[in-house]
Order: sequence, then C-alpha cells, then structure tokens
Amino acid sequence: MLDLNGWFFVLLALFLSTYFILSRILFQPLLQVFKERKQAIEGSLEEAGKVQDLKDQKLQEFKRGMNEASQKAKAEFETLQEEGMQKQRELLEEAGKEAQGMIETARETIRSESDKARSALRADAEKYADNIVDKLLRV
Repeated sequence: MLDLNGWFFVLLALFLSTYFILSRILFQPLLQVFKERKQAIEGSLEEAGKVQDLKDQKLQEFKRGMNEASQKAKAEFETLQEEGMQKQRELLEEAGKEAQGMIETARETIRSESDKARSALRADAEKYADNIVDKLLRV
C-alpha cells in the first residue's frame, strides 16, 4: 500500500502551491481571455444578425420601390402610347380630309376642264363640219 510519510505532505504542499500560483498567473487570465472572446463572438453574431435584419428590411423597401417605379413607368408608357395613338388617328383623319378635299378639287378641275374641252370640241366639230360641208358642196 501507500505509505504516508513526510514526502507525501511536501509533495502535496508543492502541488497545491503550484496549483494556486498557476491558477492566479495562468489559468484565471486564460479563462478571462476565453470569456472575453466568447462575449466578443456573441456580440459580433448579434450585430451581424441586426445588420442582416436591416439588410432584409432595406432590400424589401428597395423591391417595393422598384415595383412602384415599374408600375408607374408602365402606366406612364401606356398613357403616352394612348396619346400617341390618338394623335396618329387625328393626323390620319386630318390627312384623309385633306386628301378628300384635294380629290374633290381635282374632280372639279377635271369636270371643268372636260366641259371646256367638250365645248371646244363641239365648236371645233361644228367648224370642221361646216368646212367639210362647204368643201363637199363646192365640189
């Protein structure tokens, strides 16, 4: 068995004194460093979570703003497109009326010119007919 002689108590005293000295010099500072490191990591994780939440919130606001801007732009585009179509219809209608007026003017001009030509041809025809009759009678 184990004899408890004087060396046992000396070794026990050395062990306990070494333990307390190392505890004060080495173990407690290391435990304090580990504790501070753990707190810093937890603080960083908490801060990262807050930043992540803020990022998500800002992203949602951005998406909402983009959707609103897109809808507004689409509505503006449709309004401008409808205005353009209306202007196009007005211009086509105006051009159609102007073309119709030009056609009517041309028809009137053609009628008057054809009437003049007919009158001139009738006069010429009578003159030629009289000339032919005179020539036939003279012969």
